[in-house]
Amino acid sequence: MPATERKWIAFDAAGTLFETAQPVENVYADCFSTLGFGLPEKTWKTAFRRAFELTPDPIYAEPGKGDETEKEWWRELVRNAALSTGIRPDPETLNTAFDELFDHYAVGSSWSLFPETKSVLTDLNSKGVGLAVVSNFDSRLHPVLEELGITSHFDFILTSADAGARKPSPSILHSLMEKANTTPSDICLVGDSELADDGAADAAAIPFFHIKRPTTDLSHFSNWHRQRFS
Repeated sequence: MPATERKWIAFDAAGTLFETAQPVENVYADCFSTLGFGLPEKTWKTAFRRAFELTPDPIYAEPGKGDETEKEWWRELVRNAALSTGIRPDPETLNTAFDELFDHYAVGSSWSLFPETKSVLTDLNSKGVGLAVVSNFDSRLHPVLEELGITSHFDFILTSADAGARKPSPSILHSLMEKANTTPSDICLVGDSELADDGAADAAAIPFFHIKRPTTDLSHFSNWHRQRFS
C-alpha cells in the first residue's frame, strides 16, 4: 500500500495510553516528607493543580534544546507546587526534590497501562494502520514506553521537546504528517485533553477522538475508527 494511502492514528501518551501508577499528590507528599515537609496528600493535590495554572508553557528559544527547555519547565512547576502549599524550601532542598521527582517519572514502573491499551494497539497493528505517539513530554517518554512494553507498536514517537512546541500547537502533528507522508484526511488524533489534544487536532484540521474515562476509552475509539475509516 503506498504511504499516502495508509491510514494513521496519533495517540497522546499520559492519560490516553497510560496513567501514573500512584496519585501524583502521594508521590509529591512522600518526596517532600523525606525532606522535612510533612503535608497531607490533599494539600499537594490542590497545589499541583494550582502549579499548572501558574506555570506558563515553555518557550523553545533554541532549536535542538527542547529537552532542556522541558526540564526547566518541570523544575518551575515543582517550585510553584511547593510554594502553593505554603512552604518555602531553600533552593538546595527544591533542587533535591525536583531531581527525585523528575527521575521518578522517567521509569516505566511509575506508570500503568490502561487495561485495554495493548489489545487495541495489537489489533490496529494487525490491520496495517500506522501508529504514532504525539505527546507533551520529553525524552523520558522513550524509556517509559519501552519499559511498559509498547514501543514496538509505533512507527513514530514524537514529543513536544522534539517539535519545539506543545499541543494545542499543531506543530507536532504537522511534523508527524511530514514524516508519515500523509494528509489530514488519512490521520486522526486520540487524546484525553480537550484543550491540548482537541485544540491541536482542530488547528491541524484532523479528526479527534476524546478519551474521557470512564465514559470512553481506547476500546470505544477502536469502534469509532473502524466505522469512520473502514
